[in-house]
Amino acid sequence: MDSQIQLIESRKSSKKSKFGIFIFLLFLGVLGFLVYTSFYNPSFAKSITGNIIKNSNNAIGIDAVLSPPEKLEINSKADKIELKISSGNFFVGKEELKLDKSSIVIYNFNGKVTINRNSIEKLDGKTEQVFVEGIPIKSSSDIKISLGNSEFSFLKINNFYLNNLDYKASGSIRLNEGKVLINLDKEDFKIEGFQGNMELVKERFKLNGRIKKSNLGFFDIRATKIENKTF
Repeated sequence: MDSQIQLIESRKSSKKSKFGIFIFLLFLGVLGFLVYTSFYNPSFAKSITGNIIKNSNNAIGIDAVLSPPEKLEINSKADKIELKISSGNFFVGKEELKLDKSSIVIYNFNGKVTINRNSIEKLDGKTEQVFVEGIPIKSSSDIKISLGNSEFSFLKINNFYLNNLDYKASGSIRLNEGKVLINLDKEDFKIEGFQGNMELVKERFKLNGRIKKSNLGFFDIRATKIENKTF
């Protein structure tokens, strides 16, 4: 009987020891991830955050057609950027291209885009493939590109992450596959944690994707809960 009790206690002790080792290794893994994303690769953390929002059941589907913001700053990865500019100097690697009424397509972009109404103040980052007027310019895993002070007639960015956007907007917004419709007339448009697509043509600004939370006119929206602040 004593030997059986000792065997049971020995098994319990062994399980506790294995569980303690598992918890310790899990802690080291989480700590290592935080250190890596904070100091060595912050963009990886942004990418992970965006994917979590995109796939989370708590994210809110949004489809909006609005007046454009005065200024928009994006710092993110993007699957694809399509751009039509009137003129500008486009740097691809060490090559400078003087463009006039040209279309540009950029694949797998990672960098910054600053938009001021219908002008690109700055586009600076790295990419894998670039086309100008349908002609491939460069193709590699790490191409530096830069474009600045260029007016555009069309801009589309696919699958990118936007931390926040806050401005007075007019237009229509559909949430959760059209179950909720909100119309704005120069009212607050505030979103956080957007993951999806954007299109900007003249005075039309389109967003399609998912958001973490938002304030739209009189509506305060968090996860899947929508509250009307007037009631």
